[in-house]
Amino acid sequence: MLIHDFLKKLGYENVHTCNTGKAGMKKFEELAKSDHLPIVLLDYNLPDMNASEVMLQLFNVKSDAKVILETAEEKDDETVKDALRHGAYLYLPKPIRFENLKNVIKILEDEKKVLDDQPSEEQHGVEYFLKTNTRISLKRLAEYSKKQEADVMAFLKELEDQGRVSRIESIKEISCSNCGSVRISQYFFCPSCHSSNFKQGKLIEHFKCGNVSIDDTYKDSICPKCRKEIKIIGVDYRAIENYYICIDCGEKFPEPAQDYICVKCNNRFTLEHAHWVTSEGFALKTTN
Repeated sequence: MLIHDFLKKLGYENVHTCNTGKAGMKKFEELAKSDHLPIVLLDYNLPDMNASEVMLQLFNVKSDAKVILETAEEKDDETVKDALRHGAYLYLPKPIRFENLKNVIKILEDEKKVLDDQPSEEQHGVEYFLKTNTRISLKRLAEYSKKQEADVMAFLKELEDQGRVSRIESIKEISCSNCGSVRISQYFFCPSCHSSNFKQGKLIEHFKCGNVSIDDTYKDSICPKCRKEIKIIGVDYRAIENYYICIDCGEKFPEPAQDYICVKCNNRFTLEHAHWVTSEGFALKTTN
């Protein structure tokens, strides 16, 4: 019920809650017949069937159904991997955080807008993504357009023959260590407490007393530690540019730590554990 209420607050009026797979399928079929394509938040374990069984029926009704899997299982669990391989669009771990749900809904809305703007049904957004990127890989085009790489490549070859697309050097990019998606975002955080609540600023080091703190703590050029005035840079003090200060723990660091988060399955991983994929690169030719 909490998810139902939260979706209502986001502006979604037509929200239905079903307690069994059978009831959910009945409601899905009703909505599909009325030319609606509902977003399905699907718990993996239902009283009468599991998510894989439900998805099989959903995709028979609507092959492009958007299913968001909810489960308490770990993201590397075989049941989760299997569900993603068989069509689950995104994965939300339990307990579900409303901010994560909000982000997932935004992703779906953004991608729907992209597909609504595409030039024609058969192109599946390929030209749109070529236009909105200076360079893009075959792997990313295939995932964004939800088509097999071979099909996308055939269309790109047509565009290349028409002189509309250039084949560039191959592109190497990070893919998810769990599901293989290249829809990856970066997450920056404090290396000490792992909070993302930090800001960029300039540090001042006062040579006489050794105080190092952010520049706005030196009110009227007075050191906050010894209360002496700092006057000449290089003699009394030095400025350390482009430092980061954690708001939560006060730690100061030259660079934030970073992880990568998969937009598709919510897997969080380090660069060391990332998978690298290489595919052909393409760019849209500009017209003078």
